[in-house]
Amino acid sequence: VTIILSLSAIAQHENLGRSGRPPMHDRGRPTTMPPLDEKRRAKIEMFKVQFITEKLDLTKSEAELFWPVYNEAKKNIDELVKTKSADEIQFEENVLAIKKKLKTELMPILKSDERVNQALKIDREFLKAIRVEMMRRKGFRS
Repeated sequence: VTIILSLSAIAQHENLGRSGRPPMHDRGRPTTMPPLDEKRRAKIEMFKVQFITEKLDLTKSEAELFWPVYNEAKKNIDELVKTKSADEIQFEENVLAIKKKLKTELMPILKSDERVNQALKIDREFLKAIRVEMMRRKGFRS
């Protein structure tokens, strides 16, 4: 009887009691991550727009003015990152200049220092939210 019970216990599937989750031996980080295709990129961009709009509590008229200014600044920073030189101080000064320009352009749209400062911090918050979600989906605890 002991041998039969031992064999039946060993033969049980590891996923017992954890519906919807893969067995432990199948879990973990994939060895190769698929490249970020345009569909995924567009989906992330959609979530970013939604995230920023909600965080800043943008009205429709504010959003119509905000997004062209914000996107232009992001494009300038992205170009700067692509052409980054070896001079770290100069790079940071250039990023700071873009952010200062963004701040002055956002002030008439958002109408308060608090909302403008929140808009300048929003990218880091979005990246943190994406990172937390990715870790959650991979089964890691935060």
